[in-house]
Amino acid sequence: MKNGCPIRLALVDNDRCSAEMMALLIGRKIPEAHMLWVTDNPSLALERCLFDPRKPDILICDLMMDGLNGVRLTERIRQRNVQVGVIVVTSYDLATYGEDIACCGAQALISKRDFAATIREAVKSVSDGGTYPHGWGLHSLEETLHTVDAAQPEADGARLFSDRELAVLRLYAHHVPTVEIARRLGIGVETVYSYVKRAMHKVGVTRRGELLDYCERYHVL
Repeated sequence: MKNGCPIRLALVDNDRCSAEMMALLIGRKIPEAHMLWVTDNPSLALERCLFDPRKPDILICDLMMDGLNGVRLTERIRQRNVQVGVIVVTSYDLATYGEDIACCGAQALISKRDFAATIREAVKSVSDGGTYPHGWGLHSLEETLHTVDAAQPEADGARLFSDRELAVLRLYAHHVPTVEIARRLGIGVETVYSYVKRAMHKVGVTRRGELLDYCERYHVL
């Protein structure tokens, strides 16, 4: 419970079977928590964390995901100063990635092999304003939100674009059709095009492909 309400969780792993298994284990180990959503699409997870009216208190994400891995996903959330705690899970050796996880702004790192045994304590620690495991140099959500600008400076290119423009461009970068982008973001097709036109004007290009090339070149997305 958080402030008398169930902890809101969300989960992303681009291995759908793994995502469903972790969600099942969470339901068993933390029955009082409320799972808002589970997805195998890290870009969609980012958009939901940024724009959904009801954001999760904690996002549980896999480290190794195609397109937008757990580190980059966490960095993007932190760049927008969104108050969502992050627990990263991995099948790899924790010590290998501990420093990366601490630097990106996540609050916890746990092994998939020990997921059932550790997820409850990890969620409780993060929900209570702490980190998990202790002594790994991880920072609480409050500390991270106060230091994110210095720890993870936003790319110059990303400052050019609004959150909505970035949301549209990320989906285009993952080959999502315009109609589907409009549906996911709850806007009209013409509005999608207007965001693209504004973004193109900002960087002085005339084609969407050139705009996406710019974003890739300067690591905007």
